[in-house]
Amino acid sequence: MRGKTTSSETIYEDPWTHVRLDDVHFADGHRGSYAVVTKPAGVNVGALTSSGTLILAKEYRHALGDYSIEAVSGAIEPGETPTAAAHRELAEELGFAATRLTPLTVVQPFTAGVNSTSHLFLAEGLAPTPSRPDPGEYIEPVEMSLSDAVEGVVNGKIVHASSCLAILLAERHIAGR
Repeated sequence: MRGKTTSSETIYEDPWTHVRLDDVHFADGHRGSYAVVTKPAGVNVGALTSSGTLILAKEYRHALGDYSIEAVSGAIEPGETPTAAAHRELAEELGFAATRLTPLTVVQPFTAGVNSTSHLFLAEGLAPTPSRPDPGEYIEPVEMSLSDAVEGVVNGKIVHASSCLAILLAERHIAGR
């Protein structure tokens, strides 16, 4: 059952995050307040080498207070396509250009309170290019076999949801060839 938003107020906003508080009324009489976080749409890119290893990014994530191993990720810039953003992020963060970029799926990883679309890709045909991380990004490339990456998802060593799905779909894509 959809609710009717009776009022909405922006309670926080910066270039990367918009938070609003909605008052919602439902047909059954229930009323509630819902905080909704909107983040720009983004990309997650798993980089597969010609030898079949996956290159991921180890990056400190302040919200976790720890490092996270993830597929390369970043926001889609205004006017940029998801494919262009995937190529840009791969070059910026890992220093690779890809001759082949396969779209894997599109997900909404936090549907209960966050609107943030993620476009997942598999990059292949990698060639070195200068990396250009954004200020404040300190990324360490992590190379592992695709099977080890899948095991990392299964055993909870890789926990970034979009990256987990990208890894599992990459394995399925490769197996289906």
